[in-house]
Amino acid sequence: MTHRIVIVGGGAGGLELATRLGKSLGKRKQADITLVDANLTHIWKPLLHEVAAGSLNSSEDELNYVAQAKWNHFNFQLGRMSGLDREGKQIQLAAT
Repeated sequence: MTHRIVIVGGGAGGLELATRLGKSLGKRKQADITLVDANLTHIWKPLLHEVAAGSLNSSEDELNYVAQAKWNHFNFQLGRMSGLDREGKQIQLAAT
C-alpha cells in the first residue's frame, strides 16, 4: 500500500519537506506526496526586503511549485485549506 502524505503550506519548511520526501519516497513510488499552497510560486521570505527595495526582481527569483514538484517527484495542488476530516483522513480546500 502506498502512503499518502499531504503537506499544507509551501513556505520554506513545507517546500523543503515536500522536496526531500519526493526525492526519497516519491521517486521510489513508496508514497504519494502532495504539497498544497494558495500561491503558484514561492519566494524565500528573508529576501522580501530586497524586493521592496527594488534590488531583487521577484519574478526572476521565485520558484514555481509545479516545476519543483515535477523535478522532485511530488504533486502540487493549488488551494487554501478550509477544513480537516481527521476520521476520513481528508482535508477540504477553499477556492483561491
